[in-house]
Amino acid sequence: MNHLPPTAGRRLVRLSALSAFLLLGSATILPGEAPSAPETGSKALHGYHHSFHDVGKYARLFESKERDKWQKPDRVIEALALRPGASVADIGAGTGYFTRRFSRAVGERGVVYAIDSEPAMADYLRKEVAKKGLKNVRVELVPPGDPGLKPQSVDLIFFCVVLHHIDNRIEYLRKLAPALRPGGRIALIDFNPTSPVGPPPAHRILEKEAEDEFRQAGYRLVEKHDFLPYQYFLEFVPER
Repeated sequence: MNHLPPTAGRRLVRLSALSAFLLLGSATILPGEAPSAPETGSKALHGYHHSFHDVGKYARLFESKERDKWQKPDRVIEALALRPGASVADIGAGTGYFTRRFSRAVGERGVVYAIDSEPAMADYLRKEVAKKGLKNVRVELVPPGDPGLKPQSVDLIFFCVVLHHIDNRIEYLRKLAPALRPGGRIALIDFNPTSPVGPPPAHRILEKEAEDEFRQAGYRLVEKHDFLPYQYFLEFVPER
């Protein structure tokens, strides 16, 4: 299994969707990389940061057929029951694994905002969107910590294995509520503590922790899906 080369110092957090996987099947910290210790003891304040440089390698990893077997992307899309014409924000869109599927689900009258703070990933995804002719996808490069969403612009905000990269998560989640249209929701998929793939166990967000952080940010849990073998899948709406 290939590992990233040693890197010097802390790197700015990147919201690249699925960068949380590190390497599929790996549950160890990458060589030369030391996670920052939370100054207040709260994982919600300090995300897990790691470098990201070889887009081609990660694209092959994230788009693998092996991943499809346990990620069950088509069933995820089906469970979200998106209507044609809906607007979706794919936070940390990465290589577009879910972005492409959202594009099909919402149709030509809908729109998908593929949001990432990793310039190399955003550039890669722009090329993929153009090559595949996904006219309803807008790739947005945003600063870390800023989702860049306009008020009442989306029906669904989607996170897949990216939330644990975000610093000050509760504050970040609060920023998302104004972007939701009436009836809008946030979907979260992340790894269970014992899954054989995913980030180092110490940096995973447990399901109970996720529920608590969303509650503190002003949301309530409305749906739990239990068909993913390695991950939990939750839906939240703002307490209004």
